[in-house]
Amino acid sequence: MADGAAERIRAFATEAVTAARVPDGAGRLVAVGWATVETERAIGQLADALGIAATSFRAAPPSAALGASCLVLDMPLPGDVALAVLEPATEGRIAAGLARWDEGPLVAWYAAAEPGPDAVAPASVPAATGPLGPFGPERLVGRDPLTGPHRLLVVDGPGTIRV
Repeated sequence: MADGAAERIRAFATEAVTAARVPDGAGRLVAVGWATVETERAIGQLADALGIAATSFRAAPPSAALGASCLVLDMPLPGDVALAVLEPATEGRIAAGLARWDEGPLVAWYAAAEPGPDAVAPASVPAATGPLGPFGPERLVGRDPLTGPHRLLVVDGPGTIRV
């Protein structure tokens, strides 16, 4: 994994901002999530691949939407994108994605676009009181396969966990 991890993350982030992948109601790409079955090993290998200390990852709130525990890199990647490492905590989406795709980048979090003053926010925009994930309240984008790749919208603004 270490040899190609940085390139796989970059390629996933690049694909995540294409017109085909950016969901309706989304603004900027906030973060990319690396799925693994063994967090400590993955963090060590990612740290080596990215040229950072393994201690640069911190615990973050789990994602109920993905069924995963989360650690987040305490510095942004190029493009001001955060990196989360996700390990299955339930037999949910991350577990299904790992069974289908194996370890690697599997999740993209996007900031919910601000609706205009007279607009009604689409149903896909997370409410400020929605379930918390590693980057604040989050909501899955509909119609993505159970096995991923997964897209989530998060509140982007005051009170949002920032890296």
